[in-house]
Amino acid sequence: MLKSAQRIKMERIGHIFNKVKPKDKQSFIDTQPFEIKYWKKNINWEVREDVTDDFSKKYYHALVPIEDRSVISKYDNEKLNRLVDSLGNDLLLISGDFWGIQKFIFDGVTTSKASKILRSRSAMVQLITYAVVDRIKQEFKGSEALLFGAGKFMILAKNENHHKIKNIQKELDSYFLKNFFGQNGFILSTQTTTRDKIESQKESMEEDLNALGAKNEENKLNKFDLLNVEDDDILIDPFKNSTIDDNNSCKFCNKRIATKKIHKNEDEKACSICFNQIELGKELVKNNYISIFTSSNKLSKDIEIIQLNNIYYYAKFSKNFNNLNGDIFDITIIDSEYFDYPKWSLKSDIATDKEEIKSFNEYIEKDGKVISSGLMALKADIDKLGDTFRELYREDFRLFNRLSREVEFFFSNYITHLISKRDNIYTVFAGGDDLFLIGEYKEIIELAKEIREEFLTFSLGKTTISMGVVMFKPTTPINFVSEMADRAERRAKIERDSIDIFGVSMRFKEFNDIEDDFNKIVEFLEKERDDKTTFYYKLIELCDMRERLDNKEQFNPQDALWKSKLNYLFRRNVKQKDNDSKIFTKLNNLIEKGEKFKPSIFLQIYKNRDKKKEKRDD
Repeated sequence: MLKSAQRIKMERIGHIFNKVKPKDKQSFIDTQPFEIKYWKKNINWEVREDVTDDFSKKYYHALVPIEDRSVISKYDNEKLNRLVDSLGNDLLLISGDFWGIQKFIFDGVTTSKASKILRSRSAMVQLITYAVVDRIKQEFKGSEALLFGAGKFMILAKNENHHKIKNIQKELDSYFLKNFFGQNGFILSTQTTTRDKIESQKESMEEDLNALGAKNEENKLNKFDLLNVEDDDILIDPFKNSTIDDNNSCKFCNKRIATKKIHKNEDEKACSICFNQIELGKELVKNNYISIFTSSNKLSKDIEIIQLNNIYYYAKFSKNFNNLNGDIFDITIIDSEYFDYPKWSLKSDIATDKEEIKSFNEYIEKDGKVISSGLMALKADIDKLGDTFRELYREDFRLFNRLSREVEFFFSNYITHLISKRDNIYTVFAGGDDLFLIGEYKEIIELAKEIREEFLTFSLGKTTISMGVVMFKPTTPINFVSEMADRAERRAKIERDSIDIFGVSMRFKEFNDIEDDFNKIVEFLEKERDDKTTFYYKLIELCDMRERLDNKEQFNPQDALWKSKLNYLFRRNVKQKDNDSKIFTKLNNLIEKGEKFKPSIFLQIYKNRDKKKEKRDD
């Protein structure tokens, strides 16, 4: 394609975090630039400008300001006005919540199979959410989604017969009971409101949103209305006509009978649901576009999303958009060519080799030889985001929408852009305000630091992000990895703007400072000899001694000798005299931090092991 066909669209809009209460006077920027590259090819741009459906709007359309330097976008303002004008005064808020997402993604997956299916299961959550939104919009004519993403949505509709929602809920219950044994599902909740409340943006609107949230939490405690579900949906026997054993069980979920070959020339099989998810993963890696369409018949060639009301929702993929029908989306990463179709970050970034998804073993191998000490999983979450959302929707619901979209963009698009620059990172999910990555441990640590810095820039320091990081081997069960990362993330969030690594929590700044100081020490020490691993293990012992001095239950007078032991250890291992007093002082100060110093030591030990492996292989 000719370069002259390329156009660059630049919009400037007031930064949404300017509306969040500042922690200092410097936390303000005038406007925020958004640059979108796209290609205009055989499409009448002017005709497409008046398309009003949410999923037909390009992302940057929602960033055109209502007036110069406004924080509220023209898109949000016109959309809300159009909705209340067409729906009238008596309105209904409908929320949806995909519960049990963790089980849906991780349950039953062995680590050896995980890379083939984790990302596709995460994408399937988004596709099912899309289908449920579409199903509701078919019943409530003229309704639109105000919020959408990460297994959640909120729709504004005309206040009509509530039995419509009950019927859709029944369809969802039936589907998830039959296919996923009731381990996950969708909760639909409703709350009446009025045009006056939405337009006035007074406390009454906040009350309705709070009431909707409370109903959603209550409904989670009553997930399946079994009294109103058909017996055939409850009495599930997936092994009715077969017995399950090691030979015919699905190795991806360990729940169903394996019936479909994954590869034509191999004997490995999966159940129909896991096979569908594996095929989805393959298509996500190879293609740039997806279309979603419905059919009253069951199709074999396309990816089945969900069956609702005797209608099947399907996804079809292609490297170009010319042979697709239905709702078409561009799923390429942020900085690729843009062909005037709405962006949807389903693809994320997954390491591949000739379009084949790498196994996690291959993340730490080179030419078939192990060159890295292990993998790391990273889970991240924005600190106190709920407080920030409440602060904005008290003022104006359109600001609430804008913040939701910006956060979704940062996690789904921008972080994916950062990940795409690295070789061995696997995106399990990145959307809403959640992030879960798996990768080679050195790359994960560097990426964690980069994401934190980028997020502070994005949020103007008004809110922060915390992360839990755990190290594991490729043979570790993926369920266990997820649980460990969850616990680490929760520990990190106690202080906020923190990282929990190797079971030790600290503020990010402190971790970065320790890393910087220790790297200078390592550079100094390893000028004489590359391997100082024994010395580093001794430092861990000294950290333990220093830590016990502050613990009354573990106090031992012998631990007070840690400084003299450090002096002896240092003099014995360091022959050079230049700057050794400064290095010794730095080392002493680091050990004063006790266990907070240990993660940096562990990382250096692992790095030294990797150097030995590389030399041995050479």
